[in-house]
Amino acid sequence: MRIAVVGLGAVGSAALRFLAQQGHEAVGYEQFVRGHTRGSSHGESRIYRLTYADPHYTRLMREAFPLWQALQAEASEELIVPCGVLWLGDANDPELNAIASALQSEGVPYEWLDSASLSERFPALRIEARERALFQREGGFLRASACVEANLRLAEAHGAVIREQTRVTRIDPQPSGVWLETESGERERYDRVLLTAGAWLPKLLPSLNLPLTVTRQTYAYFAVRPDAEPIFAPAQMPVWIEATRHFYGFPCDGRQAGVKVAWHRLGEVQDPDAPARPVDEADLAPLRECLARRLPDVLPKALSAATCLYTNAPDERFILQPLPDEPRMWLVSACSGHGFKFSILNAWRAVQHLTA
Repeated sequence: MRIAVVGLGAVGSAALRFLAQQGHEAVGYEQFVRGHTRGSSHGESRIYRLTYADPHYTRLMREAFPLWQALQAEASEELIVPCGVLWLGDANDPELNAIASALQSEGVPYEWLDSASLSERFPALRIEARERALFQREGGFLRASACVEANLRLAEAHGAVIREQTRVTRIDPQPSGVWLETESGERERYDRVLLTAGAWLPKLLPSLNLPLTVTRQTYAYFAVRPDAEPIFAPAQMPVWIEATRHFYGFPCDGRQAGVKVAWHRLGEVQDPDAPARPVDEADLAPLRECLARRLPDVLPKALSAATCLYTNAPDERFILQPLPDEPRMWLVSACSGHGFKFSILNAWRAVQHLTA
């Protein structure tokens, strides 16, 4: 079949690779250049984890992880950094206890650490005496931009065509096929179309009134005291997340100076076509407060800072569905700021539905 993929971020790049591997005539449309920084799929790191309060996501991650491993093996480069995941919070924090309960129900091993054992095991991190930490080994981070580029490179190797700087402006389903029209006025016919345009989905399909909100999110890399750098390596420091507050951070990723820290919450509403507001002190101040609380060997100096987009669904779940009354076209979106780790699974499932 001749199949188009519109949007080549985390989901679209994986779907294009799967389609090309299966022998379909796969064409990918990207309105910007490949690997651009305008959307939600760029950067050196995205967390992968089994630790969710809802065991549904634990099961999904168990399905997704072998697909990431297969991508890493085919790409012959490091895309997965397994360093474990640590949740921090009050001993009676409801989210922390819900995560422990979900892991138990799924048979996933974990361990509790108090402040003394945490400092001994992971000396870069701190918790207070009234707090505790939940550590789970089967987690770490994915090298996000490298994952997207690996999918695209391998898709091309399997015969896919990538059209960069080509914006799709109109979709016209006809009995003869689904026609895509680009900004330049060109029209092409496809048997199937997969729409993976992320923050641009509401603009691409205005008649559907998709319940999605796009927000601006900030992250920053902060300097580490030179004498403390070894304890921030992935071998000695896991990815960490504050329960309930939802500040989170990474070990040194080996690609960008410093350690990355961010805050998982909804930022200000953002038009994806408008330039993002530059990162300012109001963005950085909460991150610095978290550093002072958790990472005493990290300096308050931000070495770099950037923004990305969350495409938020009201229930924080993902979109994976055909268009109403049009089974030749599917929508896929790894929504709400926790979807990158599942993007490859959502892409795989969408391809199976689309080509059935």
